Amino acid sequence: MKHPLFAAVLLLALAHPLTAAPGDANPSMNPDAGGTPATPAEKNNPFGFAGMGKERPKDAKTEITAKKQATFDNTANLATFEGSVVVKDPQFTLFCDRLVVTLNKERKGMKLVEAFGNVVIVQENTDEGGKTVKSIGRAGKTVYDPATGDVILTIWPSMQHGINLQKSTEAGTIMKLNRSGKSDTVGGSQTVIVDTGEQP
Repeated sequence: MKHPLFAAVLLLALAHPLTAAPGDANPSMNPDAGGTPATPAEKNNPFGFAGMGKERPKDAKTEITAKKQATFDNTANLATFEGSVVVKDPQFTLFCDRLVVTLNKERKGMKLVEAFGNVVIVQENTDEGGKTVKSIGRAGKTVYDPATGDVILTIWPSMQHGINLQKSTEAGTIMKLNRSGKSDTVGGSQTVIVDTGEQP
């Protein structure tokens, strides 16, 4: 069953509520919400997207906007969004060409989220000095497992946290982030970490 998002608004009653909203001609690259304080893991990891694993605010809602279509398959518990997809969540903002959300059988939460094509994840956190620091992940494909908090970026992935940058040097590189703030990269990559502290 297909529903153009220009005309329909869908609210799925989930533990991680998901809302499909009408298409926005000019979606912003900045999350609506202000930065959140950095966790100890984020402070120790120059590429931490640990906020995806943080506890979600009570009654948090995820809004998904797509310009082409949304398809809902009740039998397979799948929701597919296509065309300049924008996901606005209290913990991050995600942009991609196509998004596939697999719901739990009880439809009380998301089982798996897969983003395809020109994937960009933007997250804002506040450092110890109160300054907002933006973390940006890019990839051809990204998979998010809400149960574990793991985020896996594939197909030329890269991660930027403030002025620090890690990018793949081959298409097959895999970058994995988890809720503890730990990141693992398998495959060729280049890392640039800028030391802005004063030297003794």
